[in-house]
Amino acid sequence: MSALEVDQSGEIGHVHHPQRQVLIDFMNHLKSSGVLKFSYPMPDQERGEGWMMFLYVRISEEIINSFEA
Repeated sequence: MSALEVDQSGEIGHVHHPQRQVLIDFMNHLKSSGVLKFSYPMPDQERGEGWMMFLYVRISEEIINSFEA
């Protein structure tokens, strides 16, 4: 399975993965960690395949690394 791809280099971060369900699971992980500022997963139109979601706050590496797909 592909790894979750998290990019927080810009003002608004984004997360990419080939499977929508993995992003839904990540979204639930963020909620349970108290992070509530993100978009719902949507088709990745820029890449033409897979799914993506936006992050409107910076997420700690600890929260990202504790996610298991």
